[in-house]
Amino acid sequence: MILRHFYSVPVGLLLGIALALLFPQGAPYVAWLGQIFVSVLKLLILPLILVSIFASLAGSTDLRQMGGRAMTYYLVTTSVAATLGTSLGLLFSHDLPVGLLDLPPVSPNAAAISVDRLVANFIPSNLFVSLSAGNVLHIVFIAVVAALASRRIAASHRTTLLGGAHALDALLMQTLNGVLLFAPVGVGALVYAGLAEMDWAGVFQLRAFVWAVGLAALLHSVVLLPGLYRVRARCSPWTFAAACRVPLLTALSTASSTATLPVSMRALEAFGISERVASFSLPLGASLNMDGSCLYQSVLLIFMSQLAGADLSPLQAVYIVLLTMASSAGTAGIPGGGIAMMAFMLNLLGLPQTYLALYLVVDRFFDYPITAINVWGDLVVAAIVDRELRRDERGAA
Repeated sequence: MILRHFYSVPVGLLLGIALALLFPQGAPYVAWLGQIFVSVLKLLILPLILVSIFASLAGSTDLRQMGGRAMTYYLVTTSVAATLGTSLGLLFSHDLPVGLLDLPPVSPNAAAISVDRLVANFIPSNLFVSLSAGNVLHIVFIAVVAALASRRIAASHRTTLLGGAHALDALLMQTLNGVLLFAPVGVGALVYAGLAEMDWAGVFQLRAFVWAVGLAALLHSVVLLPGLYRVRARCSPWTFAAACRVPLLTALSTASSTATLPVSMRALEAFGISERVASFSLPLGASLNMDGSCLYQSVLLIFMSQLAGADLSPLQAVYIVLLTMASSAGTAGIPGGGIAMMAFMLNLLGLPQTYLALYLVVDRFFDYPITAINVWGDLVVAAIVDRELRRDERGAA
């Protein structure tokens, strides 16, 4: 019984940190355990998104209301995050000397972003290509279109489709339950391997940047999001956070919002959030609602501007807020990930591509907590939408 109590994700996380600090040379021997854990989570997530969204929306009558609420909260939280990051970036970088770092040039391996590419990120043209590429936005789009189309077919066929979707959803969730039995081992291995290879000296060359991102992350995750939950859901945010500790720690150890999705859905349903809300809002949020990324990129762009000797006007600061909000949705299907989007934003601001090296130095460190904030924002919005829909239903009754 005692061993079972200690076999948990938080203990695995702490053990991984301790091993990374004490025996960093042993990380390569256990890294494969973390890779297997993440790979299996990613294997489950795309079919789980497809069938759960279809099953939830095909029989739902409040798609417009649920989607409208979720998108409104996503817009609010990302705009607040981007504004907070820009403000603290301007504050902490004020006295930063120009040319503090000797940054080597970096060539991004992706073309500039265009309207055509952004459309391609949202609208799929081949189901199998979307599945193989792991494009969450495409899968969400396909599931929503299929659910809407199912309303126009014969009731018998629709019942058959819904039954099959519910059965497959139950099968995938049961498989997930088995995978999560090994979560403490996978999380511990991921943290061990990640921290053992961390370039701590490079990260802390810019202490002001670390403080700016840390303060922005703390304010957004501990003050703003819990405050929004308290006001809109009218419940204790700390009780909800405790119920979501497994997905938050999984995000912190994997640095992958997509890999954390099935864990988040399981935690929300265990907390009492309806499956139709969780299965719709979480996949959408994992692609569009990037609170952590918005505040992080905002601070990063401000510091890059300061290091390059560029004086930002108030209008340019507002532009950075809007740019980081838009980039969070555009990053998902772009080859090269964050570096490609950062190269695009540097071009728009007229900053040298040399400063992409700063992104590479700090991103490995911040990717983990920033992903956890992204997931926390998705969880909070899903819980708020569920509470509001329940209140509306009680009021209508």
